[in-house]
Amino acid sequence: MKFNDREKVVSRDKLYKNQRKAKCMGVCAGLADFFDTDRHLVRILTIVSAIFFTTPTIILYVIAGIILPKRPDWSYL
Repeated sequence: MKFNDREKVVSRDKLYKNQRKAKCMGVCAGLADFFDTDRHLVRILTIVSAIFFTTPTIILYVIAGIILPKRPDWSYL
């Protein structure tokens, strides 16, 4: 890797929205990428959480969808 290419490394310590695998806002897909797990599992857990804790789950999901940065296009393989 060249010195100038350091900016083009996606850090595993940073959480991004994944717009390419998104169903709604890309938050669940981004969380799945961050924790290196299946995005369907994260979506199912989010739905179950929304059933039992409706208001907090929806509020946190919308806030995360607004605050999280989009994953850069060059980082997709």
